[in-house]
Amino acid sequence: MTLNLLKIYSDFRADFKDSPDFVIDFYSKHSLFINNIRTLKDKEDLRLFIELTWQYLNATYLKDRFNDTIDHADKTLAIIDIEIKRLDVTDLKDIWYYGILFLKGMASYNLRDYKNATPIFRQLIQVDSKNESYKRWLSNSTYGEKLWLINTTNIVCGLIILASILFRDLIPVLMRFPLSAIGVLGLTSTWVYGYYIKKSFRKAKNKT
Repeated sequence: MTLNLLKIYSDFRADFKDSPDFVIDFYSKHSLFINNIRTLKDKEDLRLFIELTWQYLNATYLKDRFNDTIDHADKTLAIIDIEIKRLDVTDLKDIWYYGILFLKGMASYNLRDYKNATPIFRQLIQVDSKNESYKRWLSNSTYGEKLWLINTTNIVCGLIILASILFRDLIPVLMRFPLSAIGVLGLTSTWVYGYYIKKSFRKAKNKT
């Protein structure tokens, strides 16, 4: 198997074109062999499998095929994790391995599956706590999880402001300003928070 996988990898590198279509076409051409891999012979075999997996997932992600990215990541990570443990090669949890997790997290985020995306970004930060891209993706995914609460806050604050205007004469004088202030402060806080998160996230996507 090593020689076969090595041959595929060598051909991939020899003919490589920096294009998602090339990677997807190449992978599809060899999918019958690659997709039937269940065990790897040795560390080098596994290393090549991990890198080829990342290349394919990166290509499907760039083509906005997010469900395919997640499904294939789940399938291959199940094999990879078992083989890393069986072969006792934890050092293969490197940039390629965590790159697979990152692509899965980003794909989940783009499908607005924040519940699954957020734990992935948290896991990645535990591995590399100084990675600014991981931090920004986590912040935005967390923001996505809280979006329902933020929208509810905006509605409530908007209603408070509207009520303080429409029913001004029915509200005690001492309550008018505090109510308006609460509404304005709530709307301002959520707007500033959302603006900061979205601005930081744009930077993260540009660096990904």
